[in-house]
Amino acid sequence: MHRLIVFFCAILFLFSCNQHLIVREVNTKNISIDSKVGSLDSVVESMVKPYRDSIKKDLSTLVAVSSSALIKGKPESKLTNLVADILLNFGSSYCQKQNLNTSPDVAYVNYGGLRASLPKGDITVEHIFELMPFENEIVLVKITGESFALMAAKIAGRGGEGVAGMKLGIKNGKVSSLTCAGKPIDPKAFYWLVTSDYAANGGDQMSMFMNPIEKINTKIKIRDLLIQAMGDRYKRDGIIDVKVDGRIFNEQ
Repeated sequence: MHRLIVFFCAILFLFSCNQHLIVREVNTKNISIDSKVGSLDSVVESMVKPYRDSIKKDLSTLVAVSSSALIKGKPESKLTNLVADILLNFGSSYCQKQNLNTSPDVAYVNYGGLRASLPKGDITVEHIFELMPFENEIVLVKITGESFALMAAKIAGRGGEGVAGMKLGIKNGKVSSLTCAGKPIDPKAFYWLVTSDYAANGGDQMSMFMNPIEKINTKIKIRDLLIQAMGDRYKRDGIIDVKVDGRIFNEQ
């Protein structure tokens, strides 16, 4: 019994001592990962290869051919104009097919949502996935003229973004002129907007789109629309030639 008590006392003494550990040296080593590290599992490879080959084939499918590189820029650019125009055209067609007795007035594409440029020449499905890697869907919202003006002010403060159906002048980061279909914005009127579900839910600080008068969720992905719309345009008109048209401009 005495020995047991002494043993426990010794354990308590040892754990009660404060030990200060000091790092004297740190060594690192890079280990390259290549075919020499481990052999390829033939069974796994045989299972994965058909899926990988199928995906690779789908991604390499030609969508369209462009006469120039489509690169996003501000206050407007060929890329932002193209995507916004496609959204607005889709919105009009969608409303007509659904017998909604309305048509969108404007489209908005948040600048940060476009993650890559499209090359001059062949544009493939892979390029569209790089441009739009998100699962964003197309949404139509009915907003007030006041919300429209707030959207324009946000765009002006950012130096421009992607729009269609409107014309915006910017001076010193503020709205200097604003029209929709050639007419001034009426604060008491209502306007239909086509955009992404991300922006419609207030993403990228677009809180003016939240709590709209009406909202329509199309359940159609923007990426899928771009592939379809650009493919149809290429088959119909040939090489795609996108222009900038002054829909957003800086005033001195």
